[in-house]
Amino acid sequence: MSWPNRITMLRLLLVTPFILLLLSATESWGYRYGAMALAALLAVGDIADGVLARRMGAVTRAGSILDPLADYALMISALVTMSIPGILSEDRRIHIPLWVSVTLVSRALFMLVGMMILYHLSGFFQGLPSIAGKACTVMQFVVVIAMCGAPDLVVLAPDIVWPCLYVLWGVTVALGVISWLGYVRMGSKLLTAGGHS
Repeated sequence: MSWPNRITMLRLLLVTPFILLLLSATESWGYRYGAMALAALLAVGDIADGVLARRMGAVTRAGSILDPLADYALMISALVTMSIPGILSEDRRIHIPLWVSVTLVSRALFMLVGMMILYHLSGFFQGLPSIAGKACTVMQFVVVIAMCGAPDLVVLAPDIVWPCLYVLWGVTVALGVISWLGYVRMGSKLLTAGGHS
């Protein structure tokens, strides 16, 4: 197993402690900031495995599958957990709205199912990176990290923080929808090229 794939596997393994830290967030601010630090580490790992794979010439089929799976595992679990009122703070207003989590989780599930359908019908099975998709992934990491700090930021400057959160959520959802439509179009082309309509 190459080093990029090892990093990806580590990212998958770290999803569980990240969620456990989130679930303990109201017990102590340390758990919440531990989750923030772990999310930042996972974001760096996401960048590092891709850069290493390209520089080492170690881009593999397994890596192209595992990398998006690691992203989806983290984001689906983080979005679902953070959308529950009272998880991040005793202030039940501080959570990811359902319109954000439902859209982004649906997109991730669509991608996973789409990859399996493409493989079944055409034998093509790997991630389908796009600029909008990568930008959405970056923004989702930003959302997760920002939400870990939101309980304290809202207390310090609520008039500034709440509008910023809504802008952040809106931009992330917009990128998610744009990339979603792009993946539908790309998948349709691959199926058509493979003789399936």
